[in-house]
Amino acid sequence: MMLLHSTESEKEYPVSINGKTRTTLTLALDATQQQVEEIVLGNEVVQKWMEGKPHKKIIYVKGRMINVVV
Repeated sequence: MMLLHSTESEKEYPVSINGKTRTTLTLALDATQQQVEEIVLGNEVVQKWMEGKPHKKIIYVKGRMINVVV
């Protein structure tokens, strides 16, 4: 039997580039928008899909998903 913890400290987020899911990242639930952006932009898979282009916007929906608009 598996026990489920009611207080999880991190969550796996799908990360999309221009609306298409490209990878997942496990992030702390208490991470700030700034921390999330730094982690996402430092991720190798995200960098590969951005193809060296600057990001226009990072949409971070806490507990749901992350979308990078290039």
